[in-house]
Amino acid sequence: MSKTSPLVLDAMIVTGNTKAAVKAAGGGSSDLWTVPPDQIYYDPRDNVRPLDQDHVRHVANLIKANGFDRKHPLGCFVRKVGGEDRIFVYSGQHRYHGALLAISEGAQIDRLPVVIDDAKSVNRVNLIYAGVSANDSEKLTPLQLAEKVVELQALGEKNSTICERLNVTDQTIRDVLLLANAPAGLHKLVRDKIVSSTLAIEEVRAHGGEKALERMLNAASKANASGKGKVTKKVLDATAPKSTPKKITDPQAKQLLQALQSVLHDPVFGKLSPGTIAGVHAALTPHADLLDAVSTKREKHPIHAPNTNGVFADCETIRAPIVRRTGLSPAEIHLAQPDDGVWIYSTTLRVGNSYTSGLPSLSDFTATYPTRVQAIRAAVSDFTRALDRAHTTSTKEAPTVRTWLDKLWAMPDPDWTAEMAEEIAK
Repeated sequence: MSKTSPLVLDAMIVTGNTKAAVKAAGGGSSDLWTVPPDQIYYDPRDNVRPLDQDHVRHVANLIKANGFDRKHPLGCFVRKVGGEDRIFVYSGQHRYHGALLAISEGAQIDRLPVVIDDAKSVNRVNLIYAGVSANDSEKLTPLQLAEKVVELQALGEKNSTICERLNVTDQTIRDVLLLANAPAGLHKLVRDKIVSSTLAIEEVRAHGGEKALERMLNAASKANASGKGKVTKKVLDATAPKSTPKKITDPQAKQLLQALQSVLHDPVFGKLSPGTIAGVHAALTPHADLLDAVSTKREKHPIHAPNTNGVFADCETIRAPIVRRTGLSPAEIHLAQPDDGVWIYSTTLRVGNSYTSGLPSLSDFTATYPTRVQAIRAAVSDFTRALDRAHTTSTKEAPTVRTWLDKLWAMPDPDWTAEMAEEIAK
């Protein structure tokens, strides 16, 4: 006699009458239809994710072995094409293409089960929402989600609505949009599964799109050389160049001291707090012999008169050091004081192929300045913007002009008064 107990098996399923069961339960007919496969149409734009041919192959093998699972019908809608009503699949594209592949390889499938959406609910926005949420068991990648969020926004959907209908957070939307706006090269790395979407988002957030792409490409190249096909955080950190702390150069240090010297000789320096005054003195005193002497004496500047054309031909001109190659100054500031405490300026620039010139004129100035140095600083700002342009920034004269401008900007303003400071602060 056996000493083991027999296994208790689940009771055998006895099938019943479907129509009778539905009627008894108070159910009704549905919109489930069966349609010949060749009468179902496909447009990739109706599907939220790209077609994965490997997955199609996998599904086709399952269909050939087990048949098409009628419990999972295709989601479809009817579209008018050339006056003809056609059924298009938008949910279940891999099962649809898997069935077609299986049929082409000998599977006998006469009809496919489909559920057709009510025409009133069919629009692009609802197709996107349905496509994203219906794929929840196999979630969209962040990049795929980003593409759909961008499209929904273009269709006028608010972020709050997108969050509610997709059941995602505001942070998720912000993250995927970072990825959406990244360079196309970074998108390709993500699509090729060389870089994960999560790591790509982290890098874009930390370094910006272009720098993130540069770092990723460098890491991918080194990972490939070592036989690793994927860039991970560990690989990225290992290949990133080690940053060394920047040190202040001697010219930069002198420039900082000159700026502090300007503060010391400012006419309203004495109105600063005692601690700040003491700090400036303590910083400058040990290095006083390294700095050029600064004149803080107020000067009486002449009043300039325009000629008959309104041009101040007899104005003051400050010139940058002359360039040997041309024998000319690459930059000049022309200053005029038409009235006491009213200054205007114009500039001349000879850098590379750029040339601008003109004396101050009553008909050609945009602002007036209360002191000579304030007018000079305004001109320095104009020159700085001009030198930042692509066609002038790398010219031979640019470094000389920039050094000259730095000195002008840092020079003290002996004509500046406490009243002027109070007026500016208003």
